[in-house]
Amino acid sequence: MTEAPPRSPSALAALPRVLLVTDVDLSPGSRGAGRTLVNLFSRYPSDRLLAISSSAATPLEMAAGQRVLAAAPRLPGRVTTALRQHVGHVDAAWVRLRPLRDRAAIASFAPELVLAVPTHPVGLALAERCRAPVPLVTYLMDDWLAFESGVPLAFDARRRGRDLLRASSAWLAISPYLATSMRAFAGVERPAHVVHNAVPIGDAEPTALAAPRPGRFRVAYAGSVWPMHWDAVAAVAQGVQRLRESGTDIEFVLFTDRYFWGRYEADWRRWGVVDGGLIPYTQLGASLGACDVLVVASSFELSQAHMSRSSIQTKVTDYMAAGRPILACGPAQAASNEFLRGHNCAFFAEDPAPAAIDAALRACVDARAAGPAMARRAWDVVRRDYALAGVTDRLYAFLAEAARTYIPCDDRLPL
Repeated sequence: MTEAPPRSPSALAALPRVLLVTDVDLSPGSRGAGRTLVNLFSRYPSDRLLAISSSAATPLEMAAGQRVLAAAPRLPGRVTTALRQHVGHVDAAWVRLRPLRDRAAIASFAPELVLAVPTHPVGLALAERCRAPVPLVTYLMDDWLAFESGVPLAFDARRRGRDLLRASSAWLAISPYLATSMRAFAGVERPAHVVHNAVPIGDAEPTALAAPRPGRFRVAYAGSVWPMHWDAVAAVAQGVQRLRESGTDIEFVLFTDRYFWGRYEADWRRWGVVDGGLIPYTQLGASLGACDVLVVASSFELSQAHMSRSSIQTKVTDYMAAGRPILACGPAQAASNEFLRGHNCAFFAEDPAPAAIDAALRACVDARAAGPAMARRAWDVVRRDYALAGVTDRLYAFLAEAARTYIPCDDRLPL
């Protein structure tokens, strides 16, 4: 299947000039929230989008040619870490107090809509600095704001986050649950649009759909290993080790960067995890197709419940497009699990007990021959509902409507 053709020149010209404000990496090699944004705005006209990011990894241009401004340099991590437990987010306070060096470039661009995508208090502070007398749309990718518990002395992220949502004309959310939580946290209603990672679909279906793999059974996880993933990834890795020790020809392959490999290297090596390295996004589908089952990991830990419950992870739709079955490991109420269950296109490991994890992995191995049928259900869903063109057309229409119908009102408070 091929992507839908680009919008007509007249439709593209009608889109608002958007100032995208975020703390995430917008480079071609970005992952998670950054990858989602890169994909979502890959079809937005380059002359109608200007981005500003506080991430040191962000280049001067996005992949589609949109200009990216660098925000004020962040304070050294050793400084912010030492002070955070005493006074809170000094890095956010620093960004909020420093002069915005590219204010002239923003003024020249003359945005017609500001899109704030904060994943950290620094993103909130940057959004405050970039406010303009135009409609504001806020996009959250997990429920971090409602559960922000940092010391509010230097920067009250919880209060400022609520103010940002209340000042917004409309919201974007990564899941229906998160949209509901945003309403409860902000105490107001706003038009909301649920949008998550859009997948580039090529001309042909994945070759992995043709047949199950022979040989050693390969379980794979691709991406970052944050606390919202860690214990579920670890549970699968240990389960694979136990099955291997009991005689099953199986391995766990971890596709991640040097930071996440090194952070837990002693554990990875103890469990016999295979280091697959970090795969460039353009090669991800082929690398995943060389595996048998792909793990979506959502933490079982109570401390991470709000993250698991609210975030449909970027990798979900990427996996669905790869042509291999998915194993969703995490609590039943995790947003990613609910999404995959609703589409009947995954295996599930929703009990962290070792015996339950082992049973879920054995079920995947036993169902190897039937894997292509399950993978095809996922492929049909992602091709129909989450291909890049359709998702971005709906998103751009929502932003255009937010800009067109903007009417200031009393509860859109200044920050």
